[in-house]
Amino acid sequence: MDTGALTIAYARVKAILDEAAGDSSADYGGAGRFWTRGARALEEAEIFGVKMVAPPATGHACCAPVRTRSAASGLIKGLRGEAPFDGDRFPALPWGGRTVSPSDIDHIAEWIDAGCPDETTSVPVELSPGEPAPPVRVRTSQIAEFAVAVEGYSPTSQVGEPRRRMNIDFMGEAQLDRLRRGFRQLYALNRWPEDRRSYNNQALIHQNHCQHGWERFLPWHRAYLYEFEQNLQDFEPGLMLPYWDFTMPEYRPEEPDKGCIIPKSMKAYLTEEAAETLVAALDPAPTADQKKAVLALARERTYFTSQHHFFCHLVTTIGYGAVTPDPKNANRQRLIDALLESNALWYPLRYPAEYAGGGTINQVIHYHYPSADDITQILSLNNFRDFGGGNIYDAAFGFLDQNPHNTMHIWTGGQNPDAGLAAYVCKDGPTATGTTPQPEADTARLRALTIRRNDAAQVGGRRFHARSDLYSQPGLGDMFSNLTASYDPVFWPIHVNIDRIWWEWQKLNPNALPADLDAVLSPWNCTIRDTLDIAPFGYEYVRSSHFMPVGLEAPVSRFVSQPIAVPEAGRNFKRAEIRLHQVPQLMRSCFVRAFLNDPGANASTAIKGNPHYGGYISIFGHGACYGGPGHCDIPPAQPRRFDQRPRSHNTPRNHRIDVTAAAKRAFEGGGPLQITLVVIGGDYQEESELLKLEGVSISFMD
Repeated sequence: MDTGALTIAYARVKAILDEAAGDSSADYGGAGRFWTRGARALEEAEIFGVKMVAPPATGHACCAPVRTRSAASGLIKGLRGEAPFDGDRFPALPWGGRTVSPSDIDHIAEWIDAGCPDETTSVPVELSPGEPAPPVRVRTSQIAEFAVAVEGYSPTSQVGEPRRRMNIDFMGEAQLDRLRRGFRQLYALNRWPEDRRSYNNQALIHQNHCQHGWERFLPWHRAYLYEFEQNLQDFEPGLMLPYWDFTMPEYRPEEPDKGCIIPKSMKAYLTEEAAETLVAALDPAPTADQKKAVLALARERTYFTSQHHFFCHLVTTIGYGAVTPDPKNANRQRLIDALLESNALWYPLRYPAEYAGGGTINQVIHYHYPSADDITQILSLNNFRDFGGGNIYDAAFGFLDQNPHNTMHIWTGGQNPDAGLAAYVCKDGPTATGTTPQPEADTARLRALTIRRNDAAQVGGRRFHARSDLYSQPGLGDMFSNLTASYDPVFWPIHVNIDRIWWEWQKLNPNALPADLDAVLSPWNCTIRDTLDIAPFGYEYVRSSHFMPVGLEAPVSRFVSQPIAVPEAGRNFKRAEIRLHQVPQLMRSCFVRAFLNDPGANASTAIKGNPHYGGYISIFGHGACYGGPGHCDIPPAQPRRFDQRPRSHNTPRNHRIDVTAAAKRAFEGGGPLQITLVVIGGDYQEESELLKLEGVSISFMD
């Protein structure tokens, strides 16, 4: 057998048969409930001369077919309805009860083939992998802790299981890589101009249909985000757009030019593979020291806010000067190619926090960067006209639309410090003379390009995301204009955050609605009314989330997670919630207690005055099944085609425990977080064979 697989316990076998038998009074020819007297008694039990568990196979183990013992056992034959339990001599097992599911029959077969172990929880562990050493059994409580899924959230897409839109600054590298892969897939579709999913076509929707300055601003963009998210999920199932909370302390709203500027994940950097390709392509070739310095940028993952900062570092710090701002400069093109290859979320035509003469957004544009106080004031508004915009009869810009929305477009777009220049002019450093001169004609052409890009743009033949456009030197970043904004990947997390703020306001003002609810939002067929609730769109907002898969195959009594690393910045949350995902109807009632950083907690652990105790939930038991075969089976995630009936009574649900206070106490001591869940029955004893669930998560909310 596979020594890495969990061995099912006798208690689990007993629970399966108890549940299937229900209230049946069948005594099996005087044998009674033969499975309830322990593993050894079950191994010896007989019904009318038929042994319920076949004796072990004789001969050398390597010569015996897999599952020989279970296949020959009367219990397995009876549960499967095979002779002599096929109705001719005896009915299928259990008599007077319900049919056991195939997966549970397989579990019992595994128990028999494992030698009918009597341990309550055991797992075979090969102490010397690869060597002919016999496996040794140890208790799973000594080694088993549930690990956090790499992607951080449930991979399932069950009914009633909303996806999580998370804060981009708290996403792990694996999650960010998925996001980058999704964007690359949509970029790749640009080769097929008629594919509506392509990034260019998605960006053109905003150019041709975007709504700003009135009531449709928020509903239209909610539908737009959903459309783009669905296209990403065609290639990366379950992928969700994150939000950028630009008011967090690390962005220093009071002095934004001294903060993080934009999320680190959206900055320019080099991967080692891209850097190796780059240094081999540059002409003239960099010196040995310059090559070493470029490779070090990749190895140490050095981040740059914009291409200007990257090129100035290349010129002033590394000393490679054979590059100019000329869009035709071959070395500059190769460098931009390498940065795009490294990070699909970086965009060359983005100059965040860069303004004419090196000024700030307040000095040059006379805007102020949005702060947490600004958002608090906006959330205090009590009518949609002021918050989101007035209708056609009462034209008014909503305050959310003006700041933070408009401000963040201008902040991230910025003004290109290299437009029209023949060489890079870097602060506190030498100027790169390069090898390509910048004729006056080219300077004039670049200025004309700057004007053209912010005039009315043509739809037909537009080639954005072609590399020739990304090498250009416009005076303003694409986020500066409605016509070009959505070509920049930073557009999406900014607008997701605007949607999040609207959702927070909706929960405070459920009756404050825009006018004209039945107006259709072009180019889709949904109306304003359709966008008012995010639940049908299938998402929710969390600051960060950590999901630990469990699986419905076997019950758990005490769930213990591996230590969960929560970033320091992510510990500044308003609410923390543990969720039990996809819990089916349980046969008996129970309650589940949650503890943080107390992996040894059990049913007798004190809760009063215990700083580790987070809270509990009560689960109302269904009781024994009263229906026929399949009546209480877990229904499929999707109903049959044309089945319009309400969801099954046995559809799994999610249970939630608010652990805010305990989580804040746990973080006071620093270090990681560890979750323990204890299942306790009505007799206040630990229930070892009752709770099933798909997984457990802990989420932190803003």
